[in-house]
Amino acid sequence: MRLRGRLNPAPLLIVIVSLTQFQCRFVSAHGEEGPDFSAVKEALKTMSETLEKSFKKLDDKLGGIEQKLSKIGKGSDKPSAPQEQKHRRRRRGSKAKPAPTPAPKPTPTKESERRRRRTKKKSSPPPSPPPPPPATKADAKPSKIEAGWGDMAKRGTAFTLFVLGSGFEPKKDRVVVVHGDDSCGGSARVAQVTGNGEVPSGLDGWASLACDGITSGDGKLACGDGSSTGVKFPDDNWVDTYDFKVCVCDHSKRNSCSSMGDFDVTPGRPKLTVNSVV
Repeated sequence: MRLRGRLNPAPLLIVIVSLTQFQCRFVSAHGEEGPDFSAVKEALKTMSETLEKSFKKLDDKLGGIEQKLSKIGKGSDKPSAPQEQKHRRRRRGSKAKPAPTPAPKPTPTKESERRRRRTKKKSSPPPSPPPPPPATKADAKPSKIEAGWGDMAKRGTAFTLFVLGSGFEPKKDRVVVVHGDDSCGGSARVAQVTGNGEVPSGLDGWASLACDGITSGDGKLACGDGSSTGVKFPDDNWVDTYDFKVCVCDHSKRNSCSSMGDFDVTPGRPKLTVNSVV
């Protein structure tokens, strides 16, 4: 803020003195004796000097105030050096602030890996139940036995074992030859001549012997082909005749022919005669 001008008392005093002189001249021109203004002039002179000194002091004070106000106005327009430097430091500090360090990834543990595998593993649908086994029925009715063509089986020679009757399933039903005195079923013993060289050998051999050979059907089982896969008892060099028994496994009865208990059907005439070589 600036002052437009200073107060000067001199023009005011000149006006007062001029008015006094004019009054004196006016009285003289009209022939009248004017009053004595010497005392008035002295008083006015003293007053003028006093006012001039007072106004000078006032002018000095106003000049000092004007300078202070001028400095204050300049200071508000431009910040001081320390403040400007402080603001610069703050800006530089904000620019140079380092980026935050990312937190390290947690190390996977065995438990977390196990959980991850469990969540990733898709649940498979439950397995479908196995189909129910076919209905069982005991329908095989064997009647008699034939040992080879013409019922003339000999030891040392392979032959086809025929079982006649009804209700057979040649691809599933099986036979086994047991000792002549044994009953068909779980306690029967597989027939042997020497115990070495019998074909089939043991219960597993008889259970795997197919009975769907030539002429087989609903009324006949043809077990073995009469040669490589036929039934054969070794020659023991004796002239005796062996009388064995044939037991039949009706597969539809238990849907199985794997144990001796499954071979529990006895034909009407179960005897199997095996002749000597001579």
